[in-house]
Amino acid sequence: MGAAATAHLAAAPAHLAAVLACLATVLAATTQSLAAQEPAQALPLSGRILDADDSRPIAGARVEVRGAEDRLAATDAEGRFRIARIGPGSHPFRVQALGYRTEEGTVKVGSRGGELVVSLVRQPLLASEIIATGTPLRGVAPYQPGQAFDAEELSIRAANSFGEMLDGEPGLAMRSFGPAAGRPVIRGLDGDRVAVLESGQRMGDMSETAHDHAIAVEPLLAERVEVVRGPASLLYGSSALGGVVNILRQDVPADWRPGLQGTLAAQAASVNRLGAAAGSARYGSDRWVGSGRWSIRDSGDFRAPGIPGGTLESTHSRLRTGAGGFAWVSDALRAGAAVDLHGHVYGVPEELDDPDDEVEIRSGRQRLSGVMDWRRPERLVETVELRVAGARFLQQEIEREWERDGSLDEEIEHEFHRYTADASLTANHGRLGPFEKGAVGASALVSALAARGAGEFHPDGSNLALALFAFEQLPVTERVSLQSGFRLEQGRTVARENDFFPGFHARRSATTVSGAIGARARPIEGIELGAQIARAHRTPLLEQLYSDGPHLGAGRFEIGDSQLGNEVGHGLDLFARYAGVRLEAEVALFRNWIDDYVFPRPTGHRHESSGLPTVRWSAAAAVFTGGEIALGVRTSPHLRLRATFDYVRANEQGAGGEPLPFIPPARGSLTWTYDRGGWWIGGRTRGTARQDRVPSTQEPTEGYALLDAQMGLRLGDTREHALTLRIDNALDTVYRDHLSRVDERRHPMPGRNLVAVYRWSF
Repeated sequence: MGAAATAHLAAAPAHLAAVLACLATVLAATTQSLAAQEPAQALPLSGRILDADDSRPIAGARVEVRGAEDRLAATDAEGRFRIARIGPGSHPFRVQALGYRTEEGTVKVGSRGGELVVSLVRQPLLASEIIATGTPLRGVAPYQPGQAFDAEELSIRAANSFGEMLDGEPGLAMRSFGPAAGRPVIRGLDGDRVAVLESGQRMGDMSETAHDHAIAVEPLLAERVEVVRGPASLLYGSSALGGVVNILRQDVPADWRPGLQGTLAAQAASVNRLGAAAGSARYGSDRWVGSGRWSIRDSGDFRAPGIPGGTLESTHSRLRTGAGGFAWVSDALRAGAAVDLHGHVYGVPEELDDPDDEVEIRSGRQRLSGVMDWRRPERLVETVELRVAGARFLQQEIEREWERDGSLDEEIEHEFHRYTADASLTANHGRLGPFEKGAVGASALVSALAARGAGEFHPDGSNLALALFAFEQLPVTERVSLQSGFRLEQGRTVARENDFFPGFHARRSATTVSGAIGARARPIEGIELGAQIARAHRTPLLEQLYSDGPHLGAGRFEIGDSQLGNEVGHGLDLFARYAGVRLEAEVALFRNWIDDYVFPRPTGHRHESSGLPTVRWSAAAAVFTGGEIALGVRTSPHLRLRATFDYVRANEQGAGGEPLPFIPPARGSLTWTYDRGGWWIGGRTRGTARQDRVPSTQEPTEGYALLDAQMGLRLGDTREHALTLRIDNALDTVYRDHLSRVDERRHPMPGRNLVAVYRWSF
């Protein structure tokens, strides 16, 4: 991997090296200038969180320490935590864990650091639940590389979509078709190979089916986002072969204080004249709480330098959301439900034959979700959790034509009605024989899709997936532990006739097995080593099996293949992490072998009547190889440097195998942040290499370098007010993103963008 990655970076444009060299010089000078102003020492704080009744360690507790910078940590399986860098003196702290009373106080950090031991009193379900996306075990992270982003970091990253917000993180890229339809890509895998969840459950939209479909979520008010890089089919089924992105909200609150709490946020951006506002509130007593949230978002066509007119037309967007929920708790039970509404209208930048024509997508979703959480301390089964969700989703793809008299003629080319029901039941146990923790569960996912419109391209259909899974953690020594699990799933896909496919009927079913075994070692303090071998699967979509018609929003004529087999992936993940006082580092390597990898293969012809390029869904054995590096250096208590690099190489398997389409090129970034607590300032340069490893039907994309800058203020006694100012693409660079699907216009990307975000937490 190293030689290939080096070759790709060497092919990047010369200005990338110049920008990096310039930034390195500025950083060195800044570090020398600021070092003299900083306190001489940043010290570690470690400790343990225990149950007050029996002194058992509490895993997954949240430890928050206030200082010049706020510090967060989560306890491990032994109840231990460590915060590597904190200034000397006395610092307020807060400790929260699911099922325990919140404890607050002050901890003293001396010349050699500090130690904090806290015993929590049981008060079930009135404190924060620490959620680990990749596993049903509370507070136990999977033995896979991943990332987590809290509310402040998400506010700083605020953008048009979650795909854009996560783009550039190690292993994470963005598939886009204009600013509204940005979806995360993990290690070169996208679509329904990446499960995008909302609070651990299916969203019920259609963003996974095609690149013109947007995620049905407002990005401004997420409490937390967690990512797992690598196969996660073990727990989430077919749509997690590549990884998981879990967007966490508090529509059904997991923790609250009596009285009123909430957040108000606003966002503005210059590149597309964006204006957005959102708010959420919770009000409750010791035993119950009600919640609500709302948002509005409007933007015009975005400015893209380097194209005629300087604006990419039909990239406007209008979004409205609203939600309400409640939760109730007793000594052992939490139950709650929520309903949310989502309406989205956005343009698709498709190049049509008539310049007076454009495509607009209008979608709406109504979703009902519920949770019941039963806690039974000191029993064989410690917790039982039931989660259910149901969604109705409507999407219309409309061709709009402006007549000579100025009137507007609209025709519904495609109309999709989708109904989704999702349920999971998980029981967690404590120590059982040699196993330290474990879980068993069952899940069911049902969806039905009906298609209408003037130019429909596939039959109606339904899917059913029933699964059983188990997950166990086994300590080997004090510093080495194992995780293992399996998932048995029965899936069925049924295709039915509609107006364009009269008399059509097809059925297919399969039983699939997913499994994983992982190991983690902590040989010395601060170092963690991990490995996982996993078998994962994916069932082809209805569209990939049975399409035969023009898909206007995606800009192509699609031909399916009913003989496509299930994708079966075998993956190897290796990672190493180090966390010290001044240095943090993570290195991850992976290799995935996927049988019957499904992708659209261009035929090189255009469909005669529609004029759209024709693609045929096909399958081939494929192999993905790559890795990620992240390195953070604290040069002083307030100045932090971070460098990242990632690389993916994906080919059809076999001698002379052709490269797969739409694989991210090698990328790197260098970020610096100077944070005084009440204010901060920073900058980032991003470099992307030329992507010339492309199939014969796709053109290479040139490399580019971008420069960003940002600053922020935190105001108020508890820093409840936060203001962020950001400049993206500060040099107004003309560039093309290799994962953009706007092909006819050579996928131009936005120019210089001034962004302002305000957030008030009360």
